[in-house]
Amino acid sequence: MSFNQFWSSVLEFVYPPRCMFCRKIILPGMKWCEVCEGALVPSHWNARMIEPQTGKTLVCMAPDDYNGALRKAMIAFKFHNKPKQADFFAQRIVTQLKQSTFLTRADGITSVPLSRERLRQRGYNQSELIAREIAAQTGLTYSTLLEKNVENHEQHRLHKKDRQENVRGVYRLLPGNLVQGKRILLVDDILTTGATLGECAFVLYSAGAEEVLCAAACRVPSGQESFSS
Repeated sequence: MSFNQFWSSVLEFVYPPRCMFCRKIILPGMKWCEVCEGALVPSHWNARMIEPQTGKTLVCMAPDDYNGALRKAMIAFKFHNKPKQADFFAQRIVTQLKQSTFLTRADGITSVPLSRERLRQRGYNQSELIAREIAAQTGLTYSTLLEKNVENHEQHRLHKKDRQENVRGVYRLLPGNLVQGKRILLVDDILTTGATLGECAFVLYSAGAEEVLCAAACRVPSGQESFSS
């Protein structure tokens, strides 16, 4: 046994792995217990929406609803310094992507950006981490194409009718990125009304993208849009 293997065994004995949902002790190499795994039934939601500023069709999908154990895991991932959970959410998205033509159509992957202030506070962009994991699992190329150039109100604090106006004009294409004729997979963490993804898609379409495909880790079920975490 090498020193690294020995040290890993010691750490697992002192700090045994715990289920990311219920925090019960689990076997090494696992991420969740059998009980929680059995409760993780994906909804595999998908829909076609119209991007209002261009009139283009926007296909969006999300493997899970934002409630129960998935909601708790997402909150921990975003707000409690759990960046390693990105691979879990990416894997859920990839599983659904493989049931569609998303992967065969996409030329590359990008993500919804955070503002510089929010990125400084959190330390990472959760949507980017998920997108990079998807890229690693599928072999597609990740590129940072967008930036958030306006510090707007937090979307989850607004009612549905105010969200589209709140994101209008807050994103732009980073200089030097060529998206003309490209089919781009755009990744976000939570899809609520689709306003954020729609605005980012508008920027990409305005720069000449052929198609924007949207994927989110979780979707807030209809009727629960306002004031979700």
